[in-house]
Amino acid sequence: MSLVIVLILVGTLVATLLFMGAYIAKIIVGGKRQTMEESWQWQMEHVPGARAFQRSDFKDYIVKSYDGYELHAAEVLAETETDRWMIMAHGYTDTRYGMLKYIQFFHRLGFHCVCYDERGHGENRPYPCSYGIREAKDLMEVLSDLYRRKGEGIRVGLLGESLGAATVMTALKYKPKVEFAVDDCGFVEIVPILKAGIKKAGLPSWMVYPASLMGKLRYGVNFTAARPIDSLTENTVPMLIMHGEEDNFIFPSHSERAKETTKGYAELHLIPGAGHAGSAIVAPETYLKILQDFLEKKA
Repeated sequence: MSLVIVLILVGTLVATLLFMGAYIAKIIVGGKRQTMEESWQWQMEHVPGARAFQRSDFKDYIVKSYDGYELHAAEVLAETETDRWMIMAHGYTDTRYGMLKYIQFFHRLGFHCVCYDERGHGENRPYPCSYGIREAKDLMEVLSDLYRRKGEGIRVGLLGESLGAATVMTALKYKPKVEFAVDDCGFVEIVPILKAGIKKAGLPSWMVYPASLMGKLRYGVNFTAARPIDSLTENTVPMLIMHGEEDNFIFPSHSERAKETTKGYAELHLIPGAGHAGSAIVAPETYLKILQDFLEKKA
């Protein structure tokens, strides 16, 4: 076989891998998002406690992020005045309405709540998902905006679900001025999850690496760098970590690793019978009690 033929074959193989990597990367960063209506209806159908709220309870506003990107946000105020606030980050494909399952608890605990559409979600303009990297910077801007509007004397906690939990964990490396953080079923690194999804689609799991290369080149997203666990090695913010025992998408081992890695106080609670992002739905009263006990100890 001549050198020319070898070079042609190698070039064809490389081009094929890059083409497939680009296709996979496009799917990874741009999965179909829920509409605001779909997100609201899902909460109304699956979360009985969410039905106590109306859309008029969401006081909408805009936060301009670090690069000028506009984030649609909302305040959902407690029934009585308080200096305690929660900022909540939703999961992949969801919207700020998806936080109703948690707002119900924090209203009962006397917190005002801020929820916002993550970059590329909800009412925000389309944007590639970076699995916590850019999203963590957005969260820091939402937090800074809250302090600017309400004053430095308020007391703030963070809560994230799935992608939102990864966002919260990643933001901890910026040393946010918060009293505690709640991580519900967050991933500590995205590559193993992407490998499983690629394998399920009938492709070799190592295709995540060509996909990561093309994600970096085309969207500025390096999937191998999406490792929230790296933000926990020096974290001292108390963490409450919740995870469904039956989660077969982001396995509970992610939360176990988060608890082992964080430098500060951490509790891990595995909820029997709950799948991915289902703990607050399967066992709402248990969830609320765990929150109450944690806050009494650490906030």
